[in-house]
Amino acid sequence: MSNFHCSCGFAADSPELFADHLGWVFDRDDDIGNDGKPHAEIIPGSTSAHLCACGFTATEAAEFNDHLLIMVMPMNAIGIDGKRHVPLDITAPDRWYVQWVVDG
Repeated sequence: MSNFHCSCGFAADSPELFADHLGWVFDRDDDIGNDGKPHAEIIPGSTSAHLCACGFTATEAAEFNDHLLIMVMPMNAIGIDGKRHVPLDITAPDRWYVQWVVDG
C-alpha cells in the first residue's frame, strides 16, 4: 500500500515521487506564478545555489522545488489536467502545500 495519496487518485511510496507529481500537475508553460512574476530556475555560472527568475535562492533542490510549487499552485488546487490535487494523507509534510490551498 502506498504511503502518499493525492485527491486525484495518484499514489506513491516515496515523498520525492509524490512531490514530483505535484510539480508536474501544476507546471505552467509560461512560468508565471500566482504573484504575476516569472518563476523558473536560472542556471548560475559559478555557484551550486539554485536561482529563480524572481530572485529567490536556495542551496538545496528540495527547498527550491518547494518555492516553485508554492508560487504556481493555484488557490483552488486545480492542476493543468483540470483535477484538484491535494494530499489526502495527514502524514504528508506541510511544506508541500499551503493550508489555505487545502481548505480552499
